[in-house]
Amino acid sequence: MKYLFDSPAVFRAIKENKIELLAGNGTLELARYDLGNIVWKDFILLRRISDQEAKLMMKAIKKTLSLMDIVRIAGSEEEILETARKLKITFYDASYAYFAKAKELSLVTEDLRLIKKISATINVSTLDDVK
Repeated sequence: MKYLFDSPAVFRAIKENKIELLAGNGTLELARYDLGNIVWKDFILLRRISDQEAKLMMKAIKKTLSLMDIVRIAGSEEEILETARKLKITFYDASYAYFAKAKELSLVTEDLRLIKKISATINVSTLDDVK
């Protein structure tokens, strides 16, 4: 495992059919819920996608996550909270930042605000940088 992908980066990779970049790399268990919410929002709230498209997207997410190493946050809550405090970011973002640093991985995110806040202390990039 070389990269830790946050859920927006996973979602973008799926949409752009770049799943090979994800295989063998990691994400947090939180991603499953966040990815489900992204599909739910597009399907239920915004009505941007049909029932069939939502089901296909969920199937793609499930298959993609099965190719990835899923990192559990249980047991690291205090360290994540301290990371959030130090970097002045949310607990959610700090979860990714903490594990990227602890496991010496590059965090892949599409969140430019997060990149700006953590790039001085954590190796971070976007999907465009992953080869």
